[in-house]
Order: sequence, then C-alpha cells, then structure tokens
Amino acid sequence: MTAKDTPDIDTRISNLLVRAEITEDSLVMEVDITGTAAQLWEAVTDPERLAQWSPVVPDRALTAIGPALARENPEDDPVAADVLALAADHAVTHRWGDATLGWVVDDGQIDLQVTLGDVEEAQYFAAGWHVCLGVLDALLSGEEQERIVGMDALEHGWRELQQRYAEEFGHPVGPAPGATGE
Repeated sequence: MTAKDTPDIDTRISNLLVRAEITEDSLVMEVDITGTAAQLWEAVTDPERLAQWSPVVPDRALTAIGPALARENPEDDPVAADVLALAADHAVTHRWGDATLGWVVDDGQIDLQVTLGDVEEAQYFAAGWHVCLGVLDALLSGEEQERIVGMDALEHGWRELQQRYAEEFGHPVGPAPGATGE
C-alpha cells in the first residue's frame, strides 16, 4: 500500500468497525483491528506501546496483578491503574481512575468493557476510545501516527462520534469538553 492509498487518520477513525452497546453499568466495545493476538496483547499491556496510542500510560506493564499508577501525560497527577484480573496473554482487567477497563484480545479483535459510575457517560468514553483505537489500528498497519488523546481528539471526529454514540445508546447528547452548555 502506498502513502496515496493509506487513509488519513480521520478517515481511518471514522471507518473503524466498532460495535458498541451499554449494559446496566458498562460500555462494551468490540473492535475489528489490525494485528495478531500477541501484538494486541502488547498494545494493551506494555507502557511504551500504550504511550503511543492510549490515554492510559501505566508506570509498569499491566501483566501482573497488583498496584499500578497511570498518567495520560507525564506532568499529570497519577490515577490508579491497578491490575485486578488476568487470563493468560489475552485478557486483563485494570482500574483507570474511577472506571474499570477489561480488555480481551484475539487475532484482529479487541473487546473492551468500561465499567462506569454513570452509564450516560458512555458516549464520551466510546468516542474517546474509538479515536484511540483508530490510532492503534494505524500504528499496527505500519503507519506513523501521533497519539491523539484528550482535547486533541476534538480535531479528529470525537464530537461526531460522541453524538453518534449518544443517539445509539438513547442518551441525550452531552456537552463537548470545555463547553459551558449546549
């Protein structure tokens, strides 16, 4: 594939095949993504790999049960990223501040379950993870791509994704980050 044939990151993000639903207290996302199970396992557990695409950048590999801390950016205050459960090299559950993230990887697929305090926040988490997973897909396809997290995601389709997920989940569309009300 030539650079001309490679989709730009915004197109890759919008075209990423993501199935999302909410349960009583969780967002569940299934994502078809480039990569083997081993590559995806490394992508969701290794701090150096996570720093390339994820807002969760832990102070240690997420491959052993026990305490860990994570920062989105090096200057940020840390949040809990404690590993709560593991299953071989294909499933890990860890904290991310007040949320709990459960990852299951297989060849070409990541399943993510985000347990939330308020399920109406699912639209925000779904949009954010959708953007991040688009970046991961680009990286695993061999493309050079900067990490897109936080407010930077607003420039890459986050708002449209948030609105789409709010509608899909039957929730009122919440304000964009930094908005004083809409």
